[in-house]
Amino acid sequence: SSGINAEYGGGCLLTSCGNGNPKISPERLASDTAERVIKDIDEGGCVDSYMQDQLIILMGLASGVPQVRSGPLPLHTKTAIHLLESLTTAQFTVTKDPNPAPGEQSYVIECRGIALENAYLTQSNSCPNNIA
Repeated sequence: SSGINAEYGGGCLLTSCGNGNPKISPERLASDTAERVIKDIDEGGCVDSYMQDQLIILMGLASGVPQVRSGPLPLHTKTAIHLLESLTTAQFTVTKDPNPAPGEQSYVIECRGIALENAYLTQSNSCPNNIA
């Protein structure tokens, strides 16, 4: 397997991984992995396409109106949005980024989350001696 981390734009970090296959040469695997990172950077997102659907869940549970900038939404991200909207009162909007860099195809995903709070987490049952 191969993994590439790319830091750019003042601290943005994208990661791509490739799983080995006996039919694919290590050089091809590394090249494919690098191409995925470059594609994610070129699309202007702040997270790679595999992280998007994981963030959707957290955005849906959060309070306020969290936002994330992404490249074009893959099917697994669209599915996560559909599921969260179907199972909760979270509401998502996806709009084309109004200020993309030249050549970028970025979008802004915004959510009115459900503000989930842990009803069992109170001062009386928190960690003893304020140890977190």
